Order: sequence, then structure tokens, then C-alpha cells
Amino acid sequence: MISGSSSGGVPAPPVSVSRARSVAAPAPSRYDIAETRLSALLRSAPDFAEAWHKRAALYYLLGRDDECLGDIRRTLELEPRHFAAMLHFAEILLGSGAPDEARFAFYAALCVHPHLPRARQALLDKP
Repeated sequence: MISGSSSGGVPAPPVSVSRARSVAAPAPSRYDIAETRLSALLRSAPDFAEAWHKRAALYYLLGRDDECLGDIRRTLELEPRHFAAMLHFAEILLGSGAPDEARFAFYAALCVHPHLPRARQALLDKP
């Protein structure tokens, strides 16, 4: 068993290794299976921040931005320093025509992890 992460650094309930694997490597292009597994995992371990982020990333790949944003929000509620969630948020903001807000999200990600080439480049680009 492994533990997920919850807000405030308090460990979340244990998550079985087999369920955690659905977070690590869904079958390529089998997004339906990945979504089903991640949703089941989140029902049983709602404080597992990385599972929320993985499902957000899946929704991002599928162009389901509203669902992606909801899962990013939950990821950041559970783990406010989740820089990958911040990057996905910034990319969605860029795509929706909000460059100033996207720059803020890129900057926030760099404050957590100063070695993110995509975020650095985005801040160098002209708005």
C-alpha cells in the first residue's frame, strides 16, 4: 500500500499499488479505460492529489477543458505546490486567450520549481 497526499501534509488513506498504477501508465490511446480507472481510484481515494492531476492531464489531452480545470482545482487544493497542475492551468489560459493570467500561472509554477523550461520560455515571450 502507498499513501496519497492530502492538504496540510497529512497523509491520505492508503491506496493499493494496483490502483496507483492506473495513475502511472494508462494504456496508450485507451483514454476510456484510463478515465474509468482514474475515476474509480478517485472515488476510493479522494485525497490522492496525483490521481486528480492525472485525470486532469487526460482531460487536457482530450480537449475537455472544463473538466480539466475542475480536476486541476482539486489537485491544487490538495497539493498547492503541484507545479505540473499549474503548467496545465497556464496552457489552458493561453489557449483561451488570457495571456496575462497564463503568465501569472507560469510564474507561480516557477516559484515552486525554478527549472521549468516551458514556464521560463512563456515568461520570456511577448504577451
